[in-house]
Amino acid sequence: MAPDESKKLTRAAKRQLKREKKASKKKRNFFVRGLVVLLPAVLTIFVFATVVQFVNTYLTKPINATILTVLDGNSLGWQALGLMDVDPRAQQFVDFDQLPIDLQARIGQGRELGELGSQAAQAAIENFRTDRYTWIRNLEKLAIDREKLRSATPVPEWIGILLAAVIVLFLGYLASGFLGRGLIASFDKALTRIPIVRSVYPYTKKLVDFFLSDNELEFDTVVAAPYPSEGVWAIGFVTGGGLKSIHAELGGNFLSVFIPTSPMPMTGFTVFIEAERLIPLDISVDEALRVTVSAGVLVPESEQVSTLDETHERWQALGMDSATGKPKARKGSSDPKDPEDS
Repeated sequence: MAPDESKKLTRAAKRQLKREKKASKKKRNFFVRGLVVLLPAVLTIFVFATVVQFVNTYLTKPINATILTVLDGNSLGWQALGLMDVDPRAQQFVDFDQLPIDLQARIGQGRELGELGSQAAQAAIENFRTDRYTWIRNLEKLAIDREKLRSATPVPEWIGILLAAVIVLFLGYLASGFLGRGLIASFDKALTRIPIVRSVYPYTKKLVDFFLSDNELEFDTVVAAPYPSEGVWAIGFVTGGGLKSIHAELGGNFLSVFIPTSPMPMTGFTVFIEAERLIPLDISVDEALRVTVSAGVLVPESEQVSTLDETHERWQALGMDSATGKPKARKGSSDPKDPEDS
């Protein structure tokens, strides 16, 4: 085969390879663009679903359980159930296994609804319960199925969320007054005296106050810290003056810095770094948290440099390779460039 024909075949192969790379890159671009469109919605749904699940598990269910306990656990609550057309004495709520053995034998071992629903059986059950009707109603001693009774009680699930919001608002209103602040301070002092609780509660309170306090933090508390190694910088929050032992041992001004993690800034690392090595950032704490949550996508306008596409275009205008940052090879040099690649 002639050298010219060999060069033509080589160039044709390069052109084919370039077309395949462009097609593959276009497909990857479509996939990435699809992720850009889809991920914000998915992450938003995930965040709201997590919040709803947390509220349902730790607020709604306990509050609803407390409401049901108040309704079925005392005589006054039974009167309220009567207003809801729910009679705890009804035969559909009878727990047959909680009845005495002799009474079970008198009613019948078949445990059919007709047998429990007979007048003789109901009279015998009421006679068994008579001495157990006190102000505090023990459903097990009264042979009443708690789950069946609560499933028939018309208490909507959203009432727990409503009461939780009312409780939070009331505590916020209480904490804003002199008397309320005194009561909360007394409550905090009491918790700090409990052996196990005092090793956890004060620090969780400080952490919550740090993120949710109404007091505005100064801008210079947001810094760029050399973490986790030299040449790598992370957003951090100056949280204190460090530890006295570190200052004395190393002979410097080591500040305590909290390094939040992405995309959940509530967790992170506490490090101690010399103040001279920190770079103050002229952004607010909220803006810094948005940068962390978005993994660097939501950068404040005052700190924006350029997009990746703009950086690549600038490199190309300067004759630089956008992949390596080095000057591109020129024609006539030792590394010739294929005309098809220009």
